[in-house]
Amino acid sequence: MDDLRHERNLRVYQIARTAAVLTGAITAFITFAAFMIAGFKIQETAAWMFALSLMAASALFVVM
Repeated sequence: MDDLRHERNLRVYQIARTAAVLTGAITAFITFAAFMIAGFKIQETAAWMFALSLMAASALFVVM
Protein backbone atom coordinates (compact mmCIF):
# COMPACT_ATOMS: atom_id res chain seq x y z
CA MET A 1 0.00 0.00 0.00
CA ASP A 2 2.86 2.39 0.70
CA ASP A 3 4.32 1.72 -2.73
CA LEU A 4 1.03 2.67 -4.37
CA ARG A 5 0.79 5.86 -2.34
CA HIS A 6 4.42 6.74 -3.12
CA GLU A 7 3.89 6.19 -6.85
CA ARG A 8 0.76 8.35 -6.81
CA ASN A 9 2.52 11.14 -4.92
CA LEU A 10 5.44 10.97 -7.34
CA ARG A 11 3.09 11.13 -10.31
CA VAL A 12 1.25 14.15 -8.88
CA TYR A 13 4.58 15.90 -8.23
CA GLN A 14 5.77 15.26 -11.78
CA ILE A 15 2.50 16.50 -13.29
CA ALA A 16 2.62 19.65 -11.15
CA ARG A 17 6.23 20.28 -12.12
CA THR A 18 5.53 19.82 -15.82
CA ALA A 19 2.44 22.05 -15.70
CA ALA A 20 4.38 24.74 -13.85
CA VAL A 21 7.18 24.73 -16.42
CA LEU A 22 4.72 24.96 -19.30
CA THR A 23 2.82 27.76 -17.57
CA GLY A 24 6.04 29.68 -17.00
CA ALA A 25 7.06 29.29 -20.63
CA ILE A 26 3.69 30.38 -21.96
CA THR A 27 3.65 33.36 -19.60
CA ALA A 28 7.14 34.39 -20.73
CA PHE A 29 6.11 34.21 -24.39
CA ILE A 30 2.92 36.24 -23.86
CA THR A 31 4.82 38.79 -21.76
CA PHE A 32 7.49 39.16 -24.43
CA ALA A 33 4.92 39.69 -27.17
CA ALA A 34 2.84 42.16 -25.16
CA PHE A 35 5.76 44.26 -23.94
CA MET A 36 7.47 44.40 -27.32
CA ILE A 37 4.22 45.42 -29.03
CA ALA A 38 3.76 48.09 -26.36
CA GLY A 39 7.22 49.46 -27.19
CA PHE A 40 9.17 48.70 -24.01
CA LYS A 41 12.94 48.28 -24.14
CA ILE A 42 14.41 44.79 -24.10
CA GLN A 43 15.83 45.15 -20.56
CA GLU A 44 12.42 46.02 -19.12
CA THR A 45 10.80 43.27 -21.15
CA ALA A 46 13.30 40.66 -19.95
CA ALA A 47 12.87 41.70 -16.32
CA TRP A 48 9.09 41.47 -16.56
CA MET A 49 9.29 38.17 -18.44
CA PHE A 50 11.42 36.68 -15.69
CA ALA A 51 9.29 38.03 -12.86
CA LEU A 52 5.90 37.11 -14.29
CA SER A 53 6.89 33.66 -15.49
CA LEU A 54 8.50 32.85 -12.15
CA MET A 55 5.40 33.98 -10.26
CA ALA A 56 3.04 32.06 -12.54
CA ALA A 57 5.08 28.85 -12.44
CA SER A 58 5.59 28.88 -8.67
CA ALA A 59 1.96 29.74 -7.98
CA LEU A 60 0.71 26.88 -10.13
CA PHE A 61 3.21 24.46 -8.58
CA VAL A 62 2.11 25.41 -5.05
CA VAL A 63 -1.57 25.16 -5.92
CA MET A 64 -1.23 21.72 -7.43
